[in-house]
Amino acid sequence: MESSHHILITFVSAAVLGVFLFLIAQRLKVSAIVLLLIGGILAGPEFLNIVRPSDLGKGLNTIISLAVGLILFEGGLTLDAKGYRQVSSEIWGVLTKGVVITWGLTTLTIKAIFGFEWAFCLLAASLIIVTGPTVVGPILQRIRVKKNLHNILYWEGVLIDPIGVFIALLCYEWIISAGTPEAYFNFFFRFFVGAAMGISFGIITYEILRKNLIPENRLNFFAIATAMLNFALANSIVSESGLLSVTIAGLILGYKDTPQLDRIIEYKVELKDFLIGLLFILLAANLSLAKFTAYGTTLIWAIVIVMLLIRPLNIFISTAGSPLAFREKMFLSWIAPRGIVAASMSSLFAFNLTREGFESAGFLETFTYAVIVGTVIFQGFSAKWVGKLLGVLEPKPKGWLIVGANKLGRAAAHFIKERGHSVILMDTNPREVKLARREGLTALCESALIIDPVQHVEFYGIGNIMAITGNEDLNQLIVQRWHKIFSFANLYYWGYEDIQTAETFRHAVGKPIWTDIDLKSILAQNIQQNEIFTCVVTSQLAKFDRDKGVLICEFDGLIYLSPPYDEEGEATFLTLRPSYSGLEKSTNRNWITFSSDRTLDELYDKMLTLLKRDIPEIDIKKLHKELVQREKEFSSIIGHGVSLPHTYTENLDKSILMIARLNPPIKCQHSEALIDLVFMVLSPENQPEEHLAQISKIAKFVTKEETRAALLAVKNSAELYNIIEKT
Repeated sequence: MESSHHILITFVSAAVLGVFLFLIAQRLKVSAIVLLLIGGILAGPEFLNIVRPSDLGKGLNTIISLAVGLILFEGGLTLDAKGYRQVSSEIWGVLTKGVVITWGLTTLTIKAIFGFEWAFCLLAASLIIVTGPTVVGPILQRIRVKKNLHNILYWEGVLIDPIGVFIALLCYEWIISAGTPEAYFNFFFRFFVGAAMGISFGIITYEILRKNLIPENRLNFFAIATAMLNFALANSIVSESGLLSVTIAGLILGYKDTPQLDRIIEYKVELKDFLIGLLFILLAANLSLAKFTAYGTTLIWAIVIVMLLIRPLNIFISTAGSPLAFREKMFLSWIAPRGIVAASMSSLFAFNLTREGFESAGFLETFTYAVIVGTVIFQGFSAKWVGKLLGVLEPKPKGWLIVGANKLGRAAAHFIKERGHSVILMDTNPREVKLARREGLTALCESALIIDPVQHVEFYGIGNIMAITGNEDLNQLIVQRWHKIFSFANLYYWGYEDIQTAETFRHAVGKPIWTDIDLKSILAQNIQQNEIFTCVVTSQLAKFDRDKGVLICEFDGLIYLSPPYDEEGEATFLTLRPSYSGLEKSTNRNWITFSSDRTLDELYDKMLTLLKRDIPEIDIKKLHKELVQREKEFSSIIGHGVSLPHTYTENLDKSILMIARLNPPIKCQHSEALIDLVFMVLSPENQPEEHLAQISKIAKFVTKEETRAALLAVKNSAELYNIIEKT
């Protein structure tokens, strides 16, 4: 009973501490591996004795093996085949010549200093080939180096993982198979079984997903179960072949661009982070500090050689002949943090080899963790200082992210791009994304509410974020989320600015833009009706007609969404011809009247009588009674001398609008305010959404002071209709 209690305490403590430290690392924007390493050691037997891996007994090996298997499977899923085809020659050099240099020279170093067998030296050296995006990403987010250096470090971390893992697995399989007369046969048989099982499971899983045989809400369960079954079956056939098998299965699914892969990866990333937290706490707690001190200064010298000699040789040889400057190569030489994959694989290999009787197996863990500490802590925390010293840091980012690849979003992206600024479009609509890419723009088919920018190199240099979807509530959610991710960025979003929502805008995150245009209507219309065009102003900006529908302004090399009208000089504007309100579609000249009635009761009667001529079947007595009763209970005035009575009725198939210009004004019986204009809306009883949309359009339409002034200045109904039609 007491034993099971200790097992529960160890497992739960490791899981909770891992999640907790992951969240802290994310908040501090530092590599989680540093906190996990420190937290695991402190919680382990040598200090607080809360997490005791020995209590798990043989189960520890099972937990480690399965967790590493799922981590490697997820790593295979995220294989970016396009990335290998698109990377620069410098990155290819690091992924080819660099891998050989790191692996070969580290092997020679370990052999020279510690004198192990060659096969063992090759295995130990293979574990530090990988860098990994989980440790490189936070550094790049924090220090903001030049774009070319950012790309090299990012793609090295992403693409080197499968290469390093595969080499390490082959070395491990060779050592496990050696020591018997059948060594060669055992190695190739283990490799064959692992590869065959991985390929089979990868292809079968792909076909199942391609044919949509699994319900959408059960994809993640299926993927996890498949990976675990793959791992277990491979290990059952030939021991220690499971890791290779699940890695290959994941690589196949990632390479074949499997349907629903994004959904699976999204969930698997969360599961992977949980497993990493649990695993790393257990591994760190299992570390013995005496193992590090036992090797003394020889271990320190080995780490120094890896960091200060082998990494620079890797970079300078890999990038020979490239246009990279000397100081840029020096910076790349300093940044090569090792992370989760190296740590987990070294612990698993050490654990298994110890069980097989390899006396020096613990060195794998000791050496790898020493490299992790040296690279993550020393290189990671000094990266900004080194970057500043070498002059490779970027100033405040000026790139743009536009959420909404609609016609206005694409026009804005072209305008910004043509003026020398980087710009990315994002949308969940595949058609809009396809159109954007066809026009030569960078576009991602992703949700701005869930995407992780660390996983996308395209987000480098983003300093301005603009949410311009047709849903104003979604736009505000987007800027609120990205404010937490990029707190330094300028945030903009489209939303209505009518009488009711103007106060809300003052307290929201970000700044509202284009509040005087009906984006929903524009997106539903043909671009010819609302032509987007550029114009150049060479005089004082204050003289520019602000009613021309300004979307974006470029002045003095900078992009503005709120033009600096107090400046003088040449500026370029992206403008939109004044968009029509769409109200003309709901009314006609016969329903517009000029009235001198003294009460709203009399006015309503006159307006409904006019309507009766065109729609004889309408019950004007019933409508008149209802409108008058509503007016007695609640005032229909919405401010600025405008009244908006409205109700539902039968015998209509769409919302209609009647308008009255009052002279003299009528007093509102509730507030004594004067009413100059009446907009009466009648809608079918089964169309509440259209009814509310019509009311919203009118409220937005009359919010503009110049529009109200024009309506009050007209002489007859024809002039008033012209304003409705062209505004």
